[in-house]
Amino acid sequence: MRFSGLFSAALCFLLSAVASIAQEGGRPARMKQIKETIAKVRSDRTARARTEAAEYLASLTQKLSSEEVTETLVTDITSLLDSPDDSVRYWVAAALGNLGPAAKAAVPKLEEMLPKADCISGAITSASGIRYALTKMGIKPPPSPECRGRVAG
Repeated sequence: MRFSGLFSAALCFLLSAVASIAQEGGRPARMKQIKETIAKVRSDRTARARTEAAEYLASLTQKLSSEEVTETLVTDITSLLDSPDDSVRYWVAAALGNLGPAAKAAVPKLEEMLPKADCISGAITSASGIRYALTKMGIKPPPSPECRGRVAG
């Protein structure tokens, strides 16, 4: 009886160690995927391809722990907010929001963009992504302004 208890405990320890090693091994691969996706958001030929890459980036950032979020990563993702495509800016803001408080360095840029984004016409615009990001970072977004004439994204 004691042997089976020891065997079970040893097996549990071994399985948790293997799972931990497998998870650790996934981190470099995930970070490589993120870097490659950032490059696609920057350089893909069409707005649709850049948007799809930005959406994929947002999905990848959902899986990151706060320990994996570096200043360089936040800076690289924040720089993508300069995209001329509002759909890209929406997904990039969502990606930053997924990083939560670890991405607070992006707050000034997001706050700067929000008034203009609020006045873009469309059912879904970068404004909602920006508001999501600010909220996830612990910042209360300001109320939406009254826009005289909506602009195209």
